[in-house]
Amino acid sequence: MKNLFLTIFLLASTLFFAQSKKMEATNNQTGKSVIFEEGMRVKVITLNRQKYVGAISFKDADTFTVDGNEVKLANLSSIKYFPKGDKKAKKILFGIGGGLIVSSGVAGLAKSGSAFALFTGGLGTAVVGALVDNKNKNLVYRNYTYKIIE
Repeated sequence: MKNLFLTIFLLASTLFFAQSKKMEATNNQTGKSVIFEEGMRVKVITLNRQKYVGAISFKDADTFTVDGNEVKLANLSSIKYFPKGDKKAKKILFGIGGGLIVSSGVAGLAKSGSAFALFTGGLGTAVVGALVDNKNKNLVYRNYTYKIIE
């Protein structure tokens, strides 16, 4: 019984106190930092303009991988948190806005008085759809300093 308890305790403490690598992007002007943990879905652009999207994992102190593609910290141009769910809302709002704008054209051809209301509603919905994706901004190398921490 003691061996079983000791084994469970050692396993739990190993998992509980295990250190995972993270990447910290610190703003050069304000000093605020953003943390990227292992397994987060990110979009990375390198200095030679290659784009990689996927889960991030850390190899060593100056190299990380995004879905198997190695990127050095010195070659990193920008990084952005890139969740999958945000794209659905953007597509839905763009679709509704486009449908309202098209229906305003049809209402205008039919000489209906609701054409302007449909157009402004469609334009507003499309603008909101464009702004939905802007909450996770690109962290560009000119403004941020990157380092991998443990």
